[in-house]
Amino acid sequence: MGCTRDLCISALLVIFNFFYLFNAADIITSAQFISDSQNESILSSNGNFRLGFFSPGKSRNRYVGIWPNKISKRMVVWVANRETPIRNSEGILKIAEDGNLAIFGHNKTTPLWSTNVSMPERKSMAKIFDSGNLILVAEDEWSDSETIIWQSFDYPTDTIIPGMKFGMNRKTGLIQALTSWKSTDDPAPGEFSCMLDPLGSPQFFIYQGSLPRYRCGPWNGRNLNGLPDVTTRLRMLNVDYSKQIDLINYTFVMNDNEIYVEMLTKNDSPFPVTVLEPTGVVKRMIWHESKKWANFWMAPLDLCDEYSRCGANAICHNENTMTRCECLPGFVPLYPHEWNVECAEKRKVGECGKGYGEGFVRVERLKLPDARNSRVYCNMSLKECEKKCLKNCNCTGYASSNVNEDGRGCMAWYGELKDMRQYNDGQDFYLRVDAVELAANARKNSKKFLANKSTVAFIIVPVVMEMLIIAACFYYWWTRKAGRKGQKKKQRRDNSLLLESATSLPNHKNSTWELWRDDKALETVESCIVDSCPVQEVVRCIQVGLRCVQDDASKRPTMSTAIFMLTNETQLPSPKQSTFSFRRTKTEPDSSINEVTITTFSAR
Repeated sequence: MGCTRDLCISALLVIFNFFYLFNAADIITSAQFISDSQNESILSSNGNFRLGFFSPGKSRNRYVGIWPNKISKRMVVWVANRETPIRNSEGILKIAEDGNLAIFGHNKTTPLWSTNVSMPERKSMAKIFDSGNLILVAEDEWSDSETIIWQSFDYPTDTIIPGMKFGMNRKTGLIQALTSWKSTDDPAPGEFSCMLDPLGSPQFFIYQGSLPRYRCGPWNGRNLNGLPDVTTRLRMLNVDYSKQIDLINYTFVMNDNEIYVEMLTKNDSPFPVTVLEPTGVVKRMIWHESKKWANFWMAPLDLCDEYSRCGANAICHNENTMTRCECLPGFVPLYPHEWNVECAEKRKVGECGKGYGEGFVRVERLKLPDARNSRVYCNMSLKECEKKCLKNCNCTGYASSNVNEDGRGCMAWYGELKDMRQYNDGQDFYLRVDAVELAANARKNSKKFLANKSTVAFIIVPVVMEMLIIAACFYYWWTRKAGRKGQKKKQRRDNSLLLESATSLPNHKNSTWELWRDDKALETVESCIVDSCPVQEVVRCIQVGLRCVQDDASKRPTMSTAIFMLTNETQLPSPKQSTFSFRRTKTEPDSSINEVTITTFSAR
């Protein structure tokens, strides 16, 4: 009785599997196939995607493709035999004798197209999944397990849909790239391709043949650098798709096995696609409830999107549809009247770096330079990255590789800087420059800060040269505090005593350098300076001032170097004693005791 029962159950399972196999609407086998002459196709279980034969545009050629089934305006997202069209309606899609999925024409023995993979000695079948992925699986006769042998998501044509990886498999070498159609009537591979370049920090390029036409920058923790914010783009177009766009997420994965970008959607979100058109333009579109495809992003968008439009070491600006090229700080155009700027260094000091006093200036809101000659340091802060860059002669700049809050990680560039442009959602880049450019940039970008510094500098230099100015400073301070009525005679007497004390100091105390040496210079001037400037800045200004009055002209800093000293926190060497000092001679008339003279000095 038990044996008969087991036999019945086994028979029912076989019958069920047989019935499922030959009646499932989403699978293809050697016996269950699609015939174009019968106008047959298969549908994914949820009805979202259809696999069948079609003719593109005005063409009469027949191809096997996949398209969204619930969208009235057909968009084919994957094509099988794009290079081998069928000239009539005799096409068949089925599992061939070798287990591969294949397309046959009137010649039923030689396939026009095949998945062409090595098959194990097991049964196989193909299935269209709800994601739109066509998968070829091998079935194990002794178990219910199935092994994926091939899938259409690994071989995109011109379109990316949600769930499809766009990048590369590092272990197998498989590249998941887009190739444009030749035209809207011909899905054969065109002249444009879009793919990942893994050199340096991975980036995506659009190529025309082998030449780069467009580049989007590396992943920065939120998105691909160089891609304008979608919301901003929609606002420019006066299109309100923000609710739909919020349902679409992009993720970037990089590990030892894979590098890829993936588009993910939430439930009930509109269907989004990314398409490389025959013209070489990449578009992101969604199927809108108004029954049309809505374009919410495209590239290249303007002239500045063209790869290296302005050449190396230059920034492209797009203002009112006019292109303007500008050399980076520290560079000048070789041919100023040419639109395609060729930038050369203003000053070349030696073979290493930018010379003495070099540093970095921040260039804001950039599409970061081509990162194929960059290196990523995952656990470094920006400050650590700066030090790392300065240690290498060829390092030309650095930027954050993770713009998220408290994100660590940076990128450093080595060599020429190409394909930069400015845009509102851009990223800060720190460019290596020499001391002169550093000072010029400080004057340009920090006017208020430098105004205070310069004021202090041009006050302190005369102060450190003549103690008489200290008396003048006290004189001004005292006259403001003292009342006017009945104080004139007292002010003159006090001022005379003050000036006398300032000009008759003992010889071993009769110079600012000696006061500096004995750490008393600040005590002398702090009452008129410290109120408006931090103590450390005043001390630094005095130190620079003393260096500006050295006897040997070669030891005196230039104005640009002096400003660099004032605006940076680098440690300065102590000044040497100058032979110049202010002394009151014995032949000096007594009448001068009530007069105050202020001497100013022009910067070199």
